Amino acid sequence: MKTPLFLMAASLLFWGWQTGLWMFAVIMAFMLEGARFVRVRWEFSLSDFSRIADVCTLIFVGTVIYLFASEKPARIIFIVLQWMPLSFFPLLIFQEYSTVGKVDIRALSLILRKQDKDRNHHSFALDLTYPYLGVCMLSASAANMRTPWFYAGVVILSVWGLAPVRSRRFMPAIWITMIILAAVAGYIGHIGLNRLQSIIEQKGIEWLADSVRDDADPYHNVTAIGDIGTLKFSDRILFRVISLSSFPGSLFPLLLREAGYNMYQYARWFAMGGKFSEIQPDDDKTTWKLSPEPETFAAIRISAYLREGTGMLKLPAGTFEIEDLPVSKMERNPLGAVRVEEGPGMAAYTVRFGSHVAFDSPPNNSDLSVPQREISAVNEVIRKIDIASKPPDEILNSVTAFFRNNFTYSLTQSSQAQGITPVAFFLRRSLSGHCEYFATATVLILRAAGIPARYATGYLVHEFSPFEKCFIVRERDAHAWVSAYIRGEWQAVDTTPPAWIEMRNDSVFPYLSDLWSWFVFTFSDWRWRNGEDRVTKHSVWLLIPLFIILVRRLYFSKQVKRIKAEKPSESISHPVPGADSDFYQIEKKLGESGFARYPWETLSVWIKRIESHCSPDMSVGQLYVLLRLHYRYRFDPEGIFPDERILLKTKVQEWLSKNESTPAA
Repeated sequence: MKTPLFLMAASLLFWGWQTGLWMFAVIMAFMLEGARFVRVRWEFSLSDFSRIADVCTLIFVGTVIYLFASEKPARIIFIVLQWMPLSFFPLLIFQEYSTVGKVDIRALSLILRKQDKDRNHHSFALDLTYPYLGVCMLSASAANMRTPWFYAGVVILSVWGLAPVRSRRFMPAIWITMIILAAVAGYIGHIGLNRLQSIIEQKGIEWLADSVRDDADPYHNVTAIGDIGTLKFSDRILFRVISLSSFPGSLFPLLLREAGYNMYQYARWFAMGGKFSEIQPDDDKTTWKLSPEPETFAAIRISAYLREGTGMLKLPAGTFEIEDLPVSKMERNPLGAVRVEEGPGMAAYTVRFGSHVAFDSPPNNSDLSVPQREISAVNEVIRKIDIASKPPDEILNSVTAFFRNNFTYSLTQSSQAQGITPVAFFLRRSLSGHCEYFATATVLILRAAGIPARYATGYLVHEFSPFEKCFIVRERDAHAWVSAYIRGEWQAVDTTPPAWIEMRNDSVFPYLSDLWSWFVFTFSDWRWRNGEDRVTKHSVWLLIPLFIILVRRLYFSKQVKRIKAEKPSESISHPVPGADSDFYQIEKKLGESGFARYPWETLSVWIKRIESHCSPDMSVGQLYVLLRLHYRYRFDPEGIFPDERILLKTKVQEWLSKNESTPAA
């Protein structure tokens, strides 16, 4: 059953109103409702509809793939739902302009098509207008502005669509009353379930949320020190690094810092005095100078994602210049953290760094403070390894050897004794922990020994990918280490045992994940290099040539028919008057005898031509009498009398019997 007049246009406009896709909604509504007034139809076969359905499926799948490569996973399902009417519109518009006005269900399923080839399935035609109406309402709900007008629109469209199928057993007043009661109950239920909806949405977002590690908080770092259980790590690739130096092997493994902290309290690190100050770019707006250029330096290129154009940069110690970074704002704090704002979704920037570059602020009293609760365990270590009053270099070597020789790396922590801090338990009893334990303990030991030290977080770059020909950095490469002030400059000190680098998941899934990560990275690199706004805004127009090619192929391969205002079933039940005239048997007989009628000849002209060329034995003159009866039967609106109809049939049979064996002239 067809939808009521203008209902589909209203549903499309409602969808466009909610999603903001007004331009598409207006064009689609005009094309769809225009089918009611245009009497030209195309005769499409099952294979044509199958081809159109496949195109719609490719559009839908292509949209999903594009969104997975360009949007946050938490938003993908909502955007896909919003664009569904556009994805499947070609199938509906071809249905409306077809001669049958329906789609064979076999065109929608590969399984049913196979069954049809095996001749094991009898199918039926389906009118897609009402299912498409449901798709429009679903898509609008995925983007609704949560106002009473949205609910009112849903109710109006529902009543509009249900009105034609209203049962006539009930009075209109009763039907309207029930509709109003259902609408009110639905609205009250919606208000009552709003809290549940919020919970479900939050859980869905958590399930779909991107598992990529968030940027470090430059003010506050909550460690896993003291947590019981096993830390989970991921093999997901976060960013990529390419060496631009002549001897790349001498640079790696390389520590890239995100943030630094100088005060420790209760398993948390804080950045005291970490106020950010803005950095001004060079004239090209993509080069940022952080410090004077040293005599010798190295360079790397980092390709990393910036969520919504904002994020913390991963930088090696001694960074003095950043190039090819088109952001509107860059800031840094005295503890070595650099953040950017209003940049592209993915940035590929060049970092130049060297030794003896003053990047962090000079040390102060906070870089020598040790929490009172940790002093006892820290002094115990200092006495044990005998580093009191030793030179800084000897202190560093002794502390590093102490941890390497007596401690093990582990992501699993068991319960600890009461009345003892996690760091003290690590130093005295467990002798096992992850990088946050080693870095925190080292900072406190160095401070107690008189060396200013800070806690640094970031990533270790060490894994080279032959496939991508660059270094890849995974989420499990997140690391914590120490920045110690030795001989007038800050130096990186890492006392974590090297065994942590080799810990990885050897299943096949990381390799598939790496391949997908490379695909997304390649697409994102192309997307942002060519201008994200231009690519996203105009990508939908890439479908237009495909649609035009499909329409052109179908138009020139199928016969165009002009249909009457009546329904197809009515046309079949009322054949053309006079089409069964017996006179056509004579026309067929003469055609077989060599007197075929030309397409442009009337019957009277044709008989006259035969009369001048046929044998004298052929009774052509009698045909004029039969022709007059035939014309009346064929074209007279009132037709002929029953006895005349019998006379026409009898005379035709007599003529055929008399001239059955008469040869042509």
